[in-house]
Amino acid sequence: MYFQDGDISTSWEQIFSDDKYHLKLVEIQDGYPDVRSITVDFADIDAMNMEFGAYLLQNPDKAIAIGVKVIKDLMPGSWDPSNHINLRIDNLPPDATIEVRNLRAKHLGTLVAVEGLVRKASTPKPRLTRALFRCVKCNAEVWEPQSGMILREPLFCPNEGCNKSAPHFQLDERMSEYTDTQKVEIQENPEGLRGGAQPERLSGYIEDDIAGKTMPGNRVTLNGIIRSVQKTERDKSTIFEIFMDVISCEFEQNDFSELNITKEDEEEILRMGQDPDILKKIIASIAPTIFGMDEEKEAVALQLFGGSQKVMDDGTTMRGDIHILLMGDPGVAKSQLLRYMSALSPRGIYASGKSASAAGLCVHGDTLLELEAGTERIEDFVNARMSAPEEYRPGIWRQAVSGDRIESINSVGTVLMPITYVWKIKTPDKLIRLTTMGGDSLILTPETKVQAMKDARYDWFESGTLSPGDFVTIMKTNGRLMMLQSVEEITEDLPEYVYDLTVDPAHCFLGGGFVIHNTAAAVKDDFGDGRWTLEAGALVLADKGLACIDELDKMGDQDRSSLHEAMESQKISVAKAGITATLQCRCSMLAAANPKLGRFDMQSKIAEQINLPPALMSRFDLMFVLTDVPDAKRDKNITSHILDAHRRGQARMQRDPVDGVDIDGILEHTSNIKPPYSIEILRKYVAYAKKNYLPVMTDEAYKLIMDDYLRIRLSSKDGSIPITARQLEAYVRLAEASAKLHLRRKVEREDALRSINLIGYYLKKIASNGDSFDIDLAGGSFSNKERKQSREIIYNEIKNAVGGISAEQIKNAVAAEGISSSAVDATLDMLRANVAVYLDSRGLYKVLEDAGGAGDDE
Repeated sequence: MYFQDGDISTSWEQIFSDDKYHLKLVEIQDGYPDVRSITVDFADIDAMNMEFGAYLLQNPDKAIAIGVKVIKDLMPGSWDPSNHINLRIDNLPPDATIEVRNLRAKHLGTLVAVEGLVRKASTPKPRLTRALFRCVKCNAEVWEPQSGMILREPLFCPNEGCNKSAPHFQLDERMSEYTDTQKVEIQENPEGLRGGAQPERLSGYIEDDIAGKTMPGNRVTLNGIIRSVQKTERDKSTIFEIFMDVISCEFEQNDFSELNITKEDEEEILRMGQDPDILKKIIASIAPTIFGMDEEKEAVALQLFGGSQKVMDDGTTMRGDIHILLMGDPGVAKSQLLRYMSALSPRGIYASGKSASAAGLCVHGDTLLELEAGTERIEDFVNARMSAPEEYRPGIWRQAVSGDRIESINSVGTVLMPITYVWKIKTPDKLIRLTTMGGDSLILTPETKVQAMKDARYDWFESGTLSPGDFVTIMKTNGRLMMLQSVEEITEDLPEYVYDLTVDPAHCFLGGGFVIHNTAAAVKDDFGDGRWTLEAGALVLADKGLACIDELDKMGDQDRSSLHEAMESQKISVAKAGITATLQCRCSMLAAANPKLGRFDMQSKIAEQINLPPALMSRFDLMFVLTDVPDAKRDKNITSHILDAHRRGQARMQRDPVDGVDIDGILEHTSNIKPPYSIEILRKYVAYAKKNYLPVMTDEAYKLIMDDYLRIRLSSKDGSIPITARQLEAYVRLAEASAKLHLRRKVEREDALRSINLIGYYLKKIASNGDSFDIDLAGGSFSNKERKQSREIIYNEIKNAVGGISAEQIKNAVAAEGISSSAVDATLDMLRANVAVYLDSRGLYKVLEDAGGAGDDE
């Protein structure tokens, strides 16, 4: 329907006649300029006039501009009409809520709502809205309204005499008018993605009084108008990028405390809390398709509730969030449990440590480049230009270059593009060899993307995701698609480095005939107009929720090092490129790791089989080892459970009866797989418990935890450390979580015993040392007993050597005793620190005569 300007004005007047909006107009009169926005609920527009609501969605610019004029006309006579007022619309209908990946040309200029997760956010900056120009010749003033991001100058001078020659104008920056503008980038919510789809992103501009309120990690609904801007290339392109001109921003309920719990929900929650089997039912509601794992499920159930965060008199805080590490053989459902828990938590984030690693996004040194000057190996090309490389990140070096051009591609075909950076990167633990039916071959890292066609989709694909039968683009005399004959993993005889190029603006180059995406980091962040901007990572996005990190052992060293502060202090400090900031990551962590050698050997130490530093492992409250050991009874139960789960799924999908199959009987027989509580009510139960219950420890629970902790401490043998204060805090957090789960305001005997049992269960699994415990077995390379023995052996080797002995000779001599090279280095450092031995000028170790032996255990 078409609306005349008068019809639009009348519609707005009807809306603002409502008492609710009349009060808002009064607030603007009294509070201007601090209050200068009026937000209208779209439901009120729809209730007043559905046709006007539909018109507003399709023609928001005109409708909102007239709405602002109506607001100003409704103001009293003393109101200055030049005062700026914002008209904002929120709560758009479901049919106006569009996923980022579904935005199309038809949405340009329309008012839509887009839900997502704020990935990046710039600081608010002033944007010119009304510019004052002065004529250079006659000093005449010209006001020019500004829209968009490109400065628009006046075409004519008010003084006609100046227009006979081309007039020149100078911007008066001080007198011009500005508004605050914040650029944000949102990505699709992870829980809404299909399969392994990558989340799509959309940039938006938030202006005036709502700028600066959005931070990385927020879950938001942006209501705004979809605009287009021409792609900035050397030649004008017919392809346009889209962005959103944000009208209003709604912050979604993103943690447990923000869930809307009705009176009926509260009555149901209180009924659930009186059930003596509440814990068993919650455990049964967690990943019911996974058989067994009762202790592990009990632990993650308590993790959902968590302990209580405490603020002490001096302002320091003690975390209440519980961190859990699952270590196990492949195929024991670790990842499945992590994914389920990330879906259960309202702010659950699932991330893979493997994908978090930034290193190793390049090609093998033998890759031939098609350069303007001829063909050359990438290793030779990069090394010849690495005159003064900077270490961009540990294991990654780069060098700025100029003057070289390489064959790249654009929409027309091959074209020479400038190389701006060369990169040299430490090789990861495996590479991929792609071989086509035509004999073309390329070795590159699994994360490096090539142009290919997979599952009838032509796009950039990581080499590790390609399979024989997929097609890749080969550019030689002309471009063609070639079928892949083989995709091989290479783990042996790897080169020391792999290489990459930054090619602007195409961001791709030809190597060995393949079209390779240059994956090295850009020099500037275009998002921040060339500035560095903060980008939220998995832990920040999971603030006040649950971070599920799979393959923690595969995470890069630099990424993993930031976990130390995040897990204990629950903050991530950033001090880089002029940015100093502290991001909150008040979340629990549920992590999974795999053994280095494929499967766990329960006879060997945990630390030797997991690629994690001891300091990081010690920060977990609970660590569980999940093994896949053949056992006739257990295997039968697992087999039945998996088959029952599939059979129940098949039965649930049937709409019509099936001859010879009792659908109802199958559903009844497999009812144990149906969770007792739905995810919705379980979320609300957890939310209610976390918000309303901050339990206090009773004297009985206090004594039980103290006695058990001291009992374990006193069980120490030969100076070993059976348990530390970090485990004592884990007792408290688990007991508090148990009390919350049962909706109790006191930590009672039952809660203390539950935490004691869980701590004992995990210590027996990974820190058992006969009839006592040694916590070093859980996180250290060797126990205290082995440390003492190795020290005695190494000290005696030095003592018995005539004229001194080198470190290499010591390592060879003690290798038969099972003492590793790293253990020898650590022991030698300790003996030197204790002045038991010294290193002479020839690099030989000798014993100090007055040292009195290897000394007592420090």
